Amino acid sequence: MDEDEKSLTIKELRNEISTLRRELRMLRIANAELERVAVRDTLTPLFNRRYFLTALSERLVRAQRYNTKAAVLFIDVNRMKYINDLFGHSAGDYALIHIAGIVQANIRATDVAARIGGDEFAIILEEVAEDQAAAKAQQLADVMHRTPCLFAGEALPVSAAIGLTMLRPHDTEDSLIERADADMYIRKRAWQAGQQAQPAPAAKPLPTPHDIEAA
Repeated sequence: MDEDEKSLTIKELRNEISTLRRELRMLRIANAELERVAVRDTLTPLFNRRYFLTALSERLVRAQRYNTKAAVLFIDVNRMKYINDLFGHSAGDYALIHIAGIVQANIRATDVAARIGGDEFAIILEEVAEDQAAAKAQQLADVMHRTPCLFAGEALPVSAAIGLTMLRPHDTEDSLIERADADMYIRKRAWQAGQQAQPAPAAKPLPTPHDIEAA
């Protein structure tokens, strides 16, 4: 093999190595994206139900082994059907993203937040006492209530009912979820009762003959 052939072979090998490196980088990027999609919600920036259940199982094992404390919050967005019917499903999606953003901005990096259903979210709060978990639930509810959710120039009536429960000895995923869900529905019913108790807006008075003549 003469020098020209050797140079050509070396150049071809370098090109092949460069191509293989590019393909390897692309594979790594694709694998990272697959891993992200496997654990992330398709609409919001939060984790999905699958990841939440895995994380919950891990926290239960840790709590039973090391007696650590944790709480679970269940969040149900109020009036989602009303928002979807009146403003459209794009507005409903926007409201869910809005809620997810508030949740993400108000928890710690060690906590886990997920969208677990259509309009339901859940949070695992690490190393908290019950009063701290209750304070966090109230803070989130307050922020959701007072933060405007503007879509296409319209203010969407976004709020949420938030239930909570603490991890207990001998808990299972099912028992923990059932308690958090039951507490959330108690708060949901209380919110609904409060809405029904609010006085209806006063009817606009009919014009008098004097008003008609003046007009």
